Amino acid sequence: MAQILFIEDEILLGKSICRALQENKHDCSTVTSSEDGLEFLKKNPVNIVLLDIQLPGMSGIECLQEIKKYDPGISVIITSAYATMNSVVEALRFGASDFLRKPLDIDEVVLAIERTLNDTRLKQEISYYHEIEAEKADDDKMIFNSVKMQEIVKIIESVISMDLPSASDYPPVLIVGETGVGKDLLSRIIHYRGKLAEKPFIEVNCTTLPKGLEEAELFGYEKGAFTGADRFKVGLFDTANGGTIFLNEIGDLTLETQVKLLQVIEQKTIRRVGGLKDIDVDVHIVAASNRDLKDTEKFRSDLYYRLNNLTISLPPLRERKEDICDLAEFFLSSFSKKYKVDKVLTDEAKELLVSYKWPGNVRELRQLMERVTFIKKDREILVKDLNISDDSHEVSHKLLINSDSQIEINIPENGIDLEKLDKQIILQALRQFDGNVSMTARKLHLGREALRYRIKKHEIFKIINIVD
Repeated sequence: MAQILFIEDEILLGKSICRALQENKHDCSTVTSSEDGLEFLKKNPVNIVLLDIQLPGMSGIECLQEIKKYDPGISVIITSAYATMNSVVEALRFGASDFLRKPLDIDEVVLAIERTLNDTRLKQEISYYHEIEAEKADDDKMIFNSVKMQEIVKIIESVISMDLPSASDYPPVLIVGETGVGKDLLSRIIHYRGKLAEKPFIEVNCTTLPKGLEEAELFGYEKGAFTGADRFKVGLFDTANGGTIFLNEIGDLTLETQVKLLQVIEQKTIRRVGGLKDIDVDVHIVAASNRDLKDTEKFRSDLYYRLNNLTISLPPLRERKEDICDLAEFFLSSFSKKYKVDKVLTDEAKELLVSYKWPGNVRELRQLMERVTFIKKDREILVKDLNISDDSHEVSHKLLINSDSQIEINIPENGIDLEKLDKQIILQALRQFDGNVSMTARKLHLGREALRYRIKKHEIFKIINIVD
């Protein structure tokens, strides 16, 4: 139900339209002048105003401007029997959401009201999710006591302080680093703390784009462009227009898609699949990769050098030990508030955190702090509660697999515990694929049920989050 005000100098028309809208479960009132309408708004809550352009005294266009000054959230639908195209364009320019030509058809009025309500709900949802994403960037603070992180923060500050005319004028940013170091967090910080904060932020995980349909997803497609394209579709670059698009794991894009992406950077245009013309696009491109794109045959060198204009290399957690305790305590404090508990780390637990090598980096530390927050009953978190040890990386140093899948193992004098080896391989694979059981099972040539059995057997679910 909407709260509607109809400003119309024809009294009978105003009453008949209001009566019909009330029959459609809306609350409608009517007044005969702009001045009375503005007074009504000051005393009563209103969602939508139906506003005639031709009114005695203050004109409808002037009234529209005053309404928008008073409350920009009120939607205004213009009505008129005499409106020219110029007056309609002027009304839309001043914030009108729709236009209806007289004589008014009640069914058209009801449809216009519903359309306006749906648009308002959509804007509210977009605003809500925008605020949620902005809060993520604020909540997940960067801890940067280490020298390496202090240098990175200086680079970030130089990016977010830029004030350029359009999004595409901002230089592309390439963020490199191991899985879990915080590349996605950094992309949000660059967007939400910069001048584009009020514009769209679209995150694309390039590893999950459907094979063969990457270009269609990124750039959109025309109806009939390929089998199954039964309608026109807007691409992700269109959706991000005016803001930032974050291409996570950009190295997984096909070479053909990389060519199209290079065109976006160089010409600031896209061409939809099946389209015949280039379309201007205004986006700031932020990309990320967990591997060196320069030394791979699967990534175009010309695209790499365009992205490499501004590269931020995030160090693994084991190379910024000065930050580990601060990060752990920050996460612990955040999760303590979330779960309404009070937890503290003992000095011995902190020492273990610093000595541990963190193959999952900041993400692994965050997950560990969340787990001990809601599992541990006592206030103090001890070494045994962490369930990590310094020898958990032996396999990564001593197990080598060549291109023919031949395994080379440097067996130490005291031998190898096969159970521990099995656990470590599965654990590292799950970390590499962000806890995704299906993906890990495929990479290890295991059935999903067999992998689930091993996860349960080794209690790996206590160490990292599992995504089924």
